[in-house]
Amino acid sequence: METFIAACGLICSRCDAFRATKENSQEKLELVAADWRKRYNCPDIAAENIRCNGCMTEGGPKCGHCEKGCGIRACAISRNLSTCAECGEFPCKQLSDLHGFMGKQGEHLKALLSQIKEIKGIMHSAF
Repeated sequence: METFIAACGLICSRCDAFRATKENSQEKLELVAADWRKRYNCPDIAAENIRCNGCMTEGGPKCGHCEKGCGIRACAISRNLSTCAECGEFPCKQLSDLHGFMGKQGEHLKALLSQIKEIKGIMHSAF
């Protein structure tokens, strides 16, 4: 499976909503919605609102929050960036706040983006 990475560093292709969408499994979408309602203390999360083909992909459904409420995604799109690692302001307060909210996972996402930034800086390109 191709790897999709969101602007914030989340690996979309490992996200339960992305995987359930790719499998076209309503049952798994319902399981993910139930988990997220509890995990994120958000009783309004419904299966029909979490179908997602990846945060930064063109076309297809996006998770409701990612498409309409994610300032990080909107910022990356407005700057024509595929991830925040490409931004001269990395890591900004908005990204740091998200990673802080996510705890251990957020620490790893920040480290991943830092590595992407470093690799892009030293990678050779013939064009």
